[in-house]
Amino acid sequence: MTSKPDRRGHVALELLKLFPKSIREDISYSESFRSKYELTVDSVLTLNGLGIAFRSSQLLPAIRTLFKGPDSSILVQPIEGEPVELSIERGAKPELFLRLGELRHRMPSFWMLAEDRSVRLAYFEDEVGSANLLTNVIEAWREKIEKGPLSEDEMDALSEDLKLTPQSVAAAVRGELTVPDGQVSVIVPGKASYYRGLIGERGDANNVEAYAAGNARDQIGRLLKWDFERGLAQCLLRCANPRLSALIDISQTPAADVEAFFAWLSERGDLFSQIAGIEIGIRCLKSFPILEPVLVRMLERIRDEDPEDRTGRLALTVNLFVFVDGELSRLRLFAAEPPFWRRLAASAQASMIEREIVALGGTGDDSSVWASLRAEPFYMQTLADLRQEPRSIPDLISAKQFQVELLMRARIVANETKDTLLEGPLKTLLLGDGENDLQSRTSHPWACAPSPVEGGIDAPLPFPEDLLEELRKPRDEKPLEARVFASVVNFSLVFRFDTETVDLIAGLLRKVKYRLKLEPDSDIGFSLISGLAIIAASARHTGLADEVRILSRVLRRRGVIDSAADNQMRIALTACASRSDLEEWCKAVGEWFFEIADGEIDRGEAPQLRSHLLALCRAVPQLWPHISKADAALAAISY
Repeated sequence: MTSKPDRRGHVALELLKLFPKSIREDISYSESFRSKYELTVDSVLTLNGLGIAFRSSQLLPAIRTLFKGPDSSILVQPIEGEPVELSIERGAKPELFLRLGELRHRMPSFWMLAEDRSVRLAYFEDEVGSANLLTNVIEAWREKIEKGPLSEDEMDALSEDLKLTPQSVAAAVRGELTVPDGQVSVIVPGKASYYRGLIGERGDANNVEAYAAGNARDQIGRLLKWDFERGLAQCLLRCANPRLSALIDISQTPAADVEAFFAWLSERGDLFSQIAGIEIGIRCLKSFPILEPVLVRMLERIRDEDPEDRTGRLALTVNLFVFVDGELSRLRLFAAEPPFWRRLAASAQASMIEREIVALGGTGDDSSVWASLRAEPFYMQTLADLRQEPRSIPDLISAKQFQVELLMRARIVANETKDTLLEGPLKTLLLGDGENDLQSRTSHPWACAPSPVEGGIDAPLPFPEDLLEELRKPRDEKPLEARVFASVVNFSLVFRFDTETVDLIAGLLRKVKYRLKLEPDSDIGFSLISGLAIIAASARHTGLADEVRILSRVLRRRGVIDSAADNQMRIALTACASRSDLEEWCKAVGEWFFEIADGEIDRGEAPQLRSHLLALCRAVPQLWPHISKADAALAAISY
């Protein structure tokens, strides 16, 4: 009896045609998919510069035959034209050659196909063992190489790993920046394995503080041991927080190497790396006093930069961060990770791109186009992140705030080391109180606001007793002066708000029946209610969040704050972050969004608000069942 032919592979290939090209490619290159349906991939191998291409089914068996011996040459059929001669020169590290006409051309080594274990290992140590791959990745490949020649799938996987080292990606980014239509997928790789090589392994850390106390130290040590100059340059990419730069110790490095590195950093480094380098330099200034002029020079450039200049370095760094973080959010590459980890990856990749832009001399253009390309996914993801990291306010991502953050980081390290800091221009700049010293540029509440990776860490300062006494004062039921809350909300991101303090705020709102003395359409009104929403979120106080919702409704009806849908959405998502439980958050967001969509919303705003809503649901798919009523209402208004 004849068995029926297995046509599952043919059916699977036909069904694949129903999907977009990117999905077809991903699935067809899946080894498990091909194995299940007994499919093979016959890829095309093009030899750059020689104008000739082969099918892998023709070229790779020929190479394996040469490696096995005893023949020193063999004919192989290209995709077009007559067969050509492929030859081998044997030795400790055999070399392959291709004869085209009268000329003999050196081929890629294809060493991973060699039968001789010693040949494979010799090439491995040169080409892979010394690459900037994670230790566990190198060991995994060494184990496979020792066992035998690699399969074609394994060759592709090894090639992918080598292409995704930070150094290889930096070179690829540089190439993309020189062409009119660079590919976003090259500038911001969509592979999680790449970012493990760039910023390391998170371990079980849920915030940057825990990461600095956990895996970060060993990973920094690995990079410095691998190569001082390139390793330190990569270490600085991940130092979006001073806790990470504090782990870098260069005190035992030769002074000439340190001086050369800081000269490069001053001229070619990105701003995140420069401030991290300044922190390291301040800490080791006693060992390397020669660094003082370059540290002063970098700090003065940051201090004197105009944050309003759309073509400046501050704007470039911020816009690149928004672009990369927005792309990573759009890809949902770190959806299962705490938000700080995605932002750490975003700041590192943005910094790498900035370095390449600086190296190409391209900092004179308006960089806001970078941010605009991914502004919506960035903004909505950041608002969604508030549930997990309630101090990560998107409004903090600005050139002006970034400048303050950088200068404050330098001041903090200076205060930590002031007893050992050498007298001189650097110490004066850091700790002096003159007009051009850093203290005068950072003496306001926002200087203590969290950085992009600190939103999951509690504010360091307790709520002041004098402000608490002001809230405790007996009140009648008359409308409340806005000044009573003004000092509180001005410090909403600076102080820790305990339950007693937030209870007092919520109680005052109820007592005066949400009546505040504010001018109509007042900016103060929106700032006040936004500040109260931030306090509710950071204190995880659902009671105050509910009072903010009522207050928002009352002030909007009174015309004290405008009814712009975007502003209502920001207040809603900030206040709802008081609920850390995902299901509770989804329910609260859904109810509040429906109130906005079903209210007095301008028809012209409805499509944009719906777009924001869809972006929010892409960031948090679990929100869909709770947001459907709001989506339906907005859809009805939009058409």
